[in-house]
Amino acid sequence: MADRAGSTTVQVRAGRSRVGPAAHGGVDGASAPHVIGRALELAAIERVLDAVDDGLAGVLLEGDAGIGKTTLFEAGVSAAIGRSWHVLAAQPTPGDADLSFTGLIDLFDGIDDAVLAELPPPQRRSLEVALLRRDSEEAAEPGAVSVAAVRVVRALARVRPVLLAIDDLQWLDRPTRRTVEFTIRRLQAEPVIVLLSQRPVSSPVEWPSSAAGSTTQTVESMIAALGGDAITRLRVGPLSIQAVYQLLHERLALTLGHPALVRVHEASGGNPLFALELARALIESGGRVVPGRPLPVPGRLNDLLRQRLGRLPARTRRVLLGVAAMATPGLDELRRAFDLPPGPRLPDELERAERAGLIEIRGTVVRFSHPLLASVVYATATPAEQRRLHRRLAEVVADPEAQAHHLALSTVEPDEAVAAILDRAVATATARGSTDVAAQFAENAFALTPADGVGAARRALVAGSLAVAAGDQVRGRELFAQALEAAEPGAERAETLLRMAEVAEPLQAGIELCDRALDQSGLAGSLESRLHRARAGLSYFVGNVGDARQHAQIGLRLAEAAGDPAAVAMATAELGHWTFCGGGGVQRELFDRAVDLDRSPGAHAPRSHLAKVLMDSGELGEARPMLERLVADATAEGDLQAAAIHEVHLAELEVWAGNWSTALDHADESLLLRQHVDRPAAPRYVRAMALACLGRADEARAEAETGLAEAERTDDVVDRMQNLHVLGFVELSAERYGPAHAHLGPAVDLLRPRWNREFGDAHFVPDEIEALIALGDLERARDLVAWMDEVGGSTRRPWTLATGGRCRALLLAADGDIEAASRELGRALAEHERLAMPLELGRTLLVDGIVQRRRRHRAAAQAALRRAEGLFRRHGATAWSERARRELDRIGVRSGPQHDLTPVETRVAGLVAEGRTNREIADRLFVSHKTVEATLTHVYRKLDIRTRAELAASISRPGPAADAGETDPPM
Repeated sequence: MADRAGSTTVQVRAGRSRVGPAAHGGVDGASAPHVIGRALELAAIERVLDAVDDGLAGVLLEGDAGIGKTTLFEAGVSAAIGRSWHVLAAQPTPGDADLSFTGLIDLFDGIDDAVLAELPPPQRRSLEVALLRRDSEEAAEPGAVSVAAVRVVRALARVRPVLLAIDDLQWLDRPTRRTVEFTIRRLQAEPVIVLLSQRPVSSPVEWPSSAAGSTTQTVESMIAALGGDAITRLRVGPLSIQAVYQLLHERLALTLGHPALVRVHEASGGNPLFALELARALIESGGRVVPGRPLPVPGRLNDLLRQRLGRLPARTRRVLLGVAAMATPGLDELRRAFDLPPGPRLPDELERAERAGLIEIRGTVVRFSHPLLASVVYATATPAEQRRLHRRLAEVVADPEAQAHHLALSTVEPDEAVAAILDRAVATATARGSTDVAAQFAENAFALTPADGVGAARRALVAGSLAVAAGDQVRGRELFAQALEAAEPGAERAETLLRMAEVAEPLQAGIELCDRALDQSGLAGSLESRLHRARAGLSYFVGNVGDARQHAQIGLRLAEAAGDPAAVAMATAELGHWTFCGGGGVQRELFDRAVDLDRSPGAHAPRSHLAKVLMDSGELGEARPMLERLVADATAEGDLQAAAIHEVHLAELEVWAGNWSTALDHADESLLLRQHVDRPAAPRYVRAMALACLGRADEARAEAETGLAEAERTDDVVDRMQNLHVLGFVELSAERYGPAHAHLGPAVDLLRPRWNREFGDAHFVPDEIEALIALGDLERARDLVAWMDEVGGSTRRPWTLATGGRCRALLLAADGDIEAASRELGRALAEHERLAMPLELGRTLLVDGIVQRRRRHRAAAQAALRRAEGLFRRHGATAWSERARRELDRIGVRSGPQHDLTPVETRVAGLVAEGRTNREIADRLFVSHKTVEATLTHVYRKLDIRTRAELAASISRPGPAADAGETDPPM
């Protein structure tokens, strides 16, 4: 069978992919294709396949149409089949680009239902609906399809390696592209190779697809998903003159003399498809090559193909036009569309095109032998002929989405009947989880709505909402604005204003839109409740907690009056959250009521609000399993936006808990999820703070500066404060107090007028106090300490009391009252016992060590500083660990913790460091096994460690000699 570029290959066609070693594209076995002139490219592909055990990797074939990418693509597929791999392959065509999951159906065509049966029910249902293996009136969650796809590929990879292969990537439909990108982002160590090919969308014609022109973005996003180092990019260039000679001889039994061969090679530019077409035209025209004269054939591939098509009968060309216009042309549909005779015999029109090598028929599916032919054939029709064709195809295709697609291309004037059909296609695409496709159908429906039609505002609102859901907020805002122009006063206008408020930038504009909506008359209680609750959330993020609580209370009353339990649950949880932020503490009765009413997962579900409030109140142990469960539930349901939000909260929790590497994992996970749903980036300050705690100052600074710029653009006061905090903390960790204050001062100025009764997740006031004291601005520091005392006294939160006590001790020490500072630190350390935040404890111990040294309580100073240094070191806080070691040096001892051990404890610790077991140590020292265990217990307690590995590290680390003559740092 001839391939698209002229070599004999295994055929791989969309709709015919298979899993397994002996079934692919309808061709049994795995005989390697005969590829001419591509030894280097084939060797590169083989090298990637050979390294499959190293984990995820990819090959990208790039080149012009007809250059031979598909030949190499199919050779790679054949090589994987020959190795008995699972092969998931698809070859999308231009007609596939605007439909739902056509590529995914091809990729998963051969996967047995038993594999899908292992999926969690929500994922299995969503995937089966997307693959058209199940009907469902319930809308599938797009994320559930992606999560299910990851599970399927991982399940296959556990059995044997997987090749995921996509030819002509530029025509892959957007829902499949998102799913594939999500999948390969989640694969790292699995034995999976991704094989891609693409060419620029610069065909001889502009294909009527919203996907046209998106090749660069598509390819680059796929490369980003794979990772730059994991992909091998192969530029497929022209064939040599010797390879062209061999190609023409093998394919056409044509032997050209050297002068003629040179002319064909030069005219074709080494493009194998062009060379074959030139040679075929020479043979058919009986022409000969005359030295010094142009070839008697067109000089461009496009013209040459047009000439070849022009020799076919008009009726055959008409049928081929139908093949070009359809995504998956079937024989039955072509027979109905063009009145071809029924029966087992192939119609003459198709048989003639097949003999000419223009099409290939596999089963009941008709495909062009090269996608460029589809573009050329389609361009031969006038716009009017194209519209008539699409109108006819809309009458014969069975798939609702395909019908709507053809109707949209057949209609230029407003048509309510067509718009109504497109409405139904919106529902179908949404049910399959194809938000991108649904958004395009909805926009088409709006465009075709008559000017005097009553559905214009509704259709524009639906189109805008789907555009936002698909990640295009800019287009969503544009459509909402058009919806507002068409909306009737009252509920319709209020609903539109609410949607506009939800995506407004800056956030203050959203508040104004909510107020405009609330001024509309005749609003139902449920809509009015949503408006007040939306305004409450926006008020919180611009820093007006009082307004947030007030509107949340109104929203709750209206939801209760409307009798909607789910809305009541959400409103109750929101009221509990904003009440906490206003200093009202954790309102357990509100959250208990909310959870009892609604247990569903989601970004704003009651459990999410409760978990965040518990975390902000310092109850990390209770909040962690709740957030982990929320992540699991949201992921299982495919709600990736919710999962991304919960991952951010988990990252924040682990930052406070001192698990900074874990925090980075959660933050990175959130960013991956948000890339898939294409929403704005997650708050970067969480990732930046974890980096800062680990001492990776430059990375933390860059991340926080990016987050700060985004927060300032959107007027998000919360994110602005948090990113300023990171920038200030980086400088404070390096003891650069002036630059630290330059960031922390503005953060405090933003916080104090707004959140003056509860600090919540704003942990930067103690940092500003420390910077101010070091800079000598004791009056402002005194003012902030008094504020912390006031808030701590009313909320009794451990974090506020512990860090407030440390700040008060710093201030007293700066005033020279060392004894009072010591007493304050004692009380602060007692509060730390209720607080699972090791960095904060270490910082308080560091201050305590300095104060005890100034009191000349050497042993107490050593104990505090050694404990602080141990905490910092174990958690990876390199900058703070270094500060603690310097303070130990100042009191004239080594910074290593082993020197306060008794001689027996030192001996036991040393033997542990050598790797001895307790029994071996007991035998060596002539003591009992229990004595060794008891001694080690004392050692662990003194050194504030828990494992033998930590003990070995502590014993082996040398410490610098002390210099007791240094002066104190600023306090």
